[in-house]
Amino acid sequence: MPSVLNVGGGSKSVEIPTHYAGWEHLLLDIDPKRGVDVVCDARLLAGRFPSGSYDAVYCSHNLEHYYRHDVNKVLGGFLHVLKDEGFAEIRVPDIGELIRLMAAASLDIEHQIYKAAVGGISAHDVIYGYGPEIEESGRDFYAHKTGFTRASLARALISNGFSEIYFAAPLAMLELRVFAFKQAASGGEKSRLSLGEKYLASAAPVATDRQSIAAADQALKNRAAGPVDALYARAVTAWNIGNWPEAVDIAGQALRIDPSLPALHYLMGCCRLELGDTQAAARDFANCLDLGPAYPLIGQALARYALSLAREDLREGRQAAHQAMADSDRRSVSIILCSASATRFAKSAAMYRRLLADVPHEIIGIDDARSLAEGYNLGLAQAANELVVFAHDDVEIVSPDFAARLLSGLRHHDLVGIAGTDSIKGGAWHFAGHPHLRGQIAMPAATGLVVTLYGVTSVSCGKLLALDGLLLATRRDTALRIGFDAKTFDGWHLYDLDFTLRAAQSGLDCATCNDILAVHASQGSYDQEWIKYSERFLAKHQLERGGGIFHQPELV
Repeated sequence: MPSVLNVGGGSKSVEIPTHYAGWEHLLLDIDPKRGVDVVCDARLLAGRFPSGSYDAVYCSHNLEHYYRHDVNKVLGGFLHVLKDEGFAEIRVPDIGELIRLMAAASLDIEHQIYKAAVGGISAHDVIYGYGPEIEESGRDFYAHKTGFTRASLARALISNGFSEIYFAAPLAMLELRVFAFKQAASGGEKSRLSLGEKYLASAAPVATDRQSIAAADQALKNRAAGPVDALYARAVTAWNIGNWPEAVDIAGQALRIDPSLPALHYLMGCCRLELGDTQAAARDFANCLDLGPAYPLIGQALARYALSLAREDLREGRQAAHQAMADSDRRSVSIILCSASATRFAKSAAMYRRLLADVPHEIIGIDDARSLAEGYNLGLAQAANELVVFAHDDVEIVSPDFAARLLSGLRHHDLVGIAGTDSIKGGAWHFAGHPHLRGQIAMPAATGLVVTLYGVTSVSCGKLLALDGLLLATRRDTALRIGFDAKTFDGWHLYDLDFTLRAAQSGLDCATCNDILAVHASQGSYDQEWIKYSERFLAKHQLERGGGIFHQPELV
């Protein structure tokens, strides 16, 4: 029986890839409290294990927990314990991709990059380790002490004696995943592991010499010496300490020198919004947008332009318009809720009874579904009305005229939701990023509600490829024809992308109702379960994996 040494895996309850199924699995970790097979520091492998002991070494997000000068000891230990035909599978954060992402989007180090099962993951967490875990444990081995780019990881492996390197598709966000073979990989092993082309190191020198660093440093100094940049930096400092009047004055000085910089108009608008000058703020954001800023600034400017107009309306006593229901829209509705919680179901049912009081409706509850796809199919079989709404039990509809807006949306489109995309790039609809996303979703936050504006420049947006499953509505006969794939998606993820993509591919017009605001109590996570169903979705529809990251404008 082949054997795999799982280095730093923490617990055998954490799944390892399926290509180790049927292998002997020995778990090694430095933490003795985790019930591991061997308590050992990975730097000491060569002294603790005989040579050629294992067919594979699996090391998932552990190598970055060693100092740079100790990485060679760890990799040398991996090579030592491997059989001649063996390989090491290593997963580490992709710091190179993170840096490119942060630079392209001008992200702060504390910016949340993605959401995982444990919570929000910031750029700081990716670089230095998950902060809450380090703080709660009080143990510094949870901290990251080094980082890798694609090239630096390959160099480290080659310099420690590995013969062949194959980079593979990542299994998590912002991840490098590599297979390093002690000797040349056999054709059978490459096929079994679905490996692509062998990594070939570039002959180009690494641009870390002193001359390059000095040139870059001088370029930064020259830029900082410019009067507009200096004024902008001073205005940002004033903004950061809450001195809005001073920030407006300094930003104004910079704009008189160069009015063509969108960021200056945006900063001016943000300051005036804080000062309550909503009319002037709206003009500033409009000026910013007229200059055609890149994403994410264009998204932030659009969001705050809308916020300025809304606050001006409220200041002038103009309330949000209440949409009356057209007589032709008064069609019967079946609400289908899958919920294992009697409390949440009762709360959701009461909400929909109130919101749909003016139209014939029924509420169907499924409390024993093994998956959302199965539950929705069961509810659909019971539904008696013309229209059906599939909704999560942790969604609160804020819009009081929900019925009129939803039924109006269904008059113009075949299948509607709250948020979606006109392009699919990976296993989540929002991975497509700007400018493909539509709709808005609110989520609870410590300071109130965080409203994520994906694209709300019109009442509705049609011709979409996929919609978020927090709320979906269509005709009953349409839903029966498309159906939910409960065989492939026998869990709680990706059923919605599959359902709506197949609907769009059949010629139906999928759309977002951008005039409906819904609060979703759960943020979701990209854990191993999500990854499993994401892989199924991508395989079923023969789609490529996306970048796995999207940053969106948010308003609190």
